[in-house]
Amino acid sequence: MLSANRKRNLTFRLIITFVAALALTLASIFFYIFVLNPDLILQRTLDKQIYYLAEEIIPDAEGRPASKAYDDEYDWVYKVLSSELQYQITDSKGLAILQSTPDAGQLLNQVNQQFSTEKRLFQVSYQGLLYYVNSAPLPNYPGYYVQVVASDRLMSIFQLTNLKPLSVVAVLVSLLCLLLISLVVWLTIGYMLRPLKNASATAAQIEPHSLTQRLATHKLPQEVLPLINAFNQTLDRLEKGFKVQQELLATTAHELKTPLALLRGEIEMAEHFPKREVLLKDIDQMARLIHQLLHWAEARESQNYQYQPLYLTDVAEEVALYLNRLAVIFQVQIAVVEKSQAPLLHADRSTCFVLLKNLLENAIHHAPPHSVIELTVTDSGISVRDYGPGISPEHLPWLFTRFWRGPHRRHQGAGLGLAICYEIATTHGWQLKASNSSPGACFSLQTSP
Repeated sequence: MLSANRKRNLTFRLIITFVAALALTLASIFFYIFVLNPDLILQRTLDKQIYYLAEEIIPDAEGRPASKAYDDEYDWVYKVLSSELQYQITDSKGLAILQSTPDAGQLLNQVNQQFSTEKRLFQVSYQGLLYYVNSAPLPNYPGYYVQVVASDRLMSIFQLTNLKPLSVVAVLVSLLCLLLISLVVWLTIGYMLRPLKNASATAAQIEPHSLTQRLATHKLPQEVLPLINAFNQTLDRLEKGFKVQQELLATTAHELKTPLALLRGEIEMAEHFPKREVLLKDIDQMARLIHQLLHWAEARESQNYQYQPLYLTDVAEEVALYLNRLAVIFQVQIAVVEKSQAPLLHADRSTCFVLLKNLLENAIHHAPPHSVIELTVTDSGISVRDYGPGISPEHLPWLFTRFWRGPHRRHQGAGLGLAICYEIATTHGWQLKASNSSPGACFSLQTSP
């Protein structure tokens, strides 16, 4: 039983269709020759006899057929098989002027009773036996005709000794050709569909941060070009809509920064403002959210990245120095450990700084007091580990989701920090993973396979 996927496979369908069509064609040919026209091979055999006879005829002085060549290598056949195989040359009235044997007149007289100037194959009976007669104009001798007479039993022997083995050989050769042609068709279809497979692989890699990619149409089959062009046009519309959305988000976030700053200043300068501390805390939370929205929008725009050679060790030390005051507040230490020489990367320094800053800041908020947070640099990337309570297994799939925040968070975050880290890593072609280290949590950034 064929699987559903195999049945839907285009290559499989085309090969099966081709094999079925070729097999039907061969079967039709055999059916036409051996069933519908069984006399076709018989007439072909007698036509060959006429051809050989015409080659051996010698003309007389007036250009009329006179006799056969003396050294005819086939002449003995007509003498030995005189009761089974005969021939004669006649004029336009059916009068015999040349015969295979002198005593063959009675059978040939029976044949002459059905003489015709048209080329045809007919049957006669003589002494209880069936004979086939093939009559045709004699080549190169206008007005003269040649007739070959063969018995049915002689033709049966011929078919038994020649046609049946020939039929077996024809079937075997047909099957071999069927296999070879099917192989060629399979290879040809595979070659023709290779650009389509490449286009499919490219389409599978397109993500929101890589909407600028388009499917190549080079060497694609003409039948699938409308589909690929329609897909590329859809990507154009998606990219345009995504850019409008990103621009709106960035513009809105940027425009909200100034009113919030003014509002905070008004509250701070106002005397006896009710719930002042609560309002200032809410404004700070809104400002933090707007700030992270701007970072998230910038992280998703790959054209904003300015790539340059850098070492992650340098960026890690810069981030550790930048967050040192926050670490002192939470009573934790930051240690940058270089286990092996960090490779030289081609990356955007500012976004790498934001990535490591968010990871380290997240670790500071979850690390217990008087513990150490380790930034470990290796030849394959960098990891950030704390010795806190770790991550609940049911929360691991949601860590990099936008606006998701854990139920036991220790700070009022916007839920975008890790999402920004994931966007930056993905845009660089890196992998960011989270796991538990017992104790604590570990975020690993792999910059090489």
